[in-house]
Amino acid sequence: MYHIDIMTLFPDTVGDVLSESILGRAQERDILRIDTYQIRDYTTNKQNQVDDYPYGGGRGAVLQADPLYRCWEHICRQYEKRPHTIFLSPCGKTFTQADARRLAWEQSHLILVCGHYEGIDQRFIDECVDEEISLGDFVLTGGEIAAMAVADAVCRLVPGVLSDAECFENESHWDGLLEYPQYSRPAVWHGREIPEVLSTGDHAKIERWRRKQSLLRTRERRPDLYEKLDLSSKKDQKLLAELERELSRPSPPQSVECRPAVAEDLPAILSIAAQAQGFLASRGVDQWQDGYPERQHFLVDIERNECFVLTCGDEICAFFVLSARPEPSYSNLTDGKWSSDEPYAVLHRCAVAEQYRGSGLADHIIAECQRLALGQGIGWLRVDTHKKNKAMQGLLRRNGFQYRGNITVTVSGSHDSRRQAFEKRIRHPNRHTLP
Repeated sequence: MYHIDIMTLFPDTVGDVLSESILGRAQERDILRIDTYQIRDYTTNKQNQVDDYPYGGGRGAVLQADPLYRCWEHICRQYEKRPHTIFLSPCGKTFTQADARRLAWEQSHLILVCGHYEGIDQRFIDECVDEEISLGDFVLTGGEIAAMAVADAVCRLVPGVLSDAECFENESHWDGLLEYPQYSRPAVWHGREIPEVLSTGDHAKIERWRRKQSLLRTRERRPDLYEKLDLSSKKDQKLLAELERELSRPSPPQSVECRPAVAEDLPAILSIAAQAQGFLASRGVDQWQDGYPERQHFLVDIERNECFVLTCGDEICAFFVLSARPEPSYSNLTDGKWSSDEPYAVLHRCAVAEQYRGSGLADHIIAECQRLALGQGIGWLRVDTHKKNKAMQGLLRRNGFQYRGNITVTVSGSHDSRRQAFEKRIRHPNRHTLP
């Protein structure tokens, strides 16, 4: 059993807090024992006085050494081995998770001394205290809050207090990292959705996302901790490279709206399409390099109400085409198969204006496709792309699409007609999946 004895002027307050919840249940199961001692009970003063004026003058009062010693001695007499004694003091070493682990695993009995007023007599510290601990660079009115914090942090690491070591091994500060963001139900709250990866059921992807988020949080919020991390592994180096690319992206537009395209939008759509053609050509991707897509393609899309634009204020910043009509080439899938014969929507032509490339607008396109498809009662999204179009493939995989096989599309001349096909089962915000 792990023991903690707390010397305080407010034993009832401290004892009540530490007898609740997890620590309370651990004490009921005899894993822990936390006792509090009223320092006033150990004074010889008839008025139960435990403090006096400081020598040398000054404001306030100082806890006297003798009642502290009498209380401490009474506790020590109950045990064969002298307990490890800690004074909670703003002059102490700043308490860390490593200290909590050390005290939980290397000690079996602690005495926590709560100071008050202007402090305690140094002679008691010199004779009885093994170490001084501070919660941080600030001063409290007494040591009780600090003692409760230390007791809680230590006790939860005692074997058996928590159900599994995993309960604390993935938390902030355990391995020098801050913990990743946490989410619970519902999936959408006040218009805010949980990150898509958390609903995939792919534990490897989830763990990778969590590690990445921990690195990002630590880097942004605690650079002092980040500098001490060993990030030399190939896995971490890859995550860091991804973070660098993401952090170097332009900021997303403040306000983005989606609406059906109209004929007056054609000049802007064609301009963005031309930018995309140049981008693909610069990366050796033989896609959109045969005069496709042309003005006529978009005119037909607009007439069918299948073309949409994203606008940032009065500016068109992206476009996409979403069709609920079956795509003939998808019936000839090779090297794989589709997951379902249910109705699906197809994401066809899409591009983001070059000044917004990398800002997250492409992910916004995927989100809008899902919203529009769900609005039509469609449960699947399908899309195809060139095998060398790594940017599009990364976008799809990042948003939960799965590779399903290969198709052949109609192109002119000697251009590569082979495409990789992807699909995604859309998850409804208020239901696990569509029926």
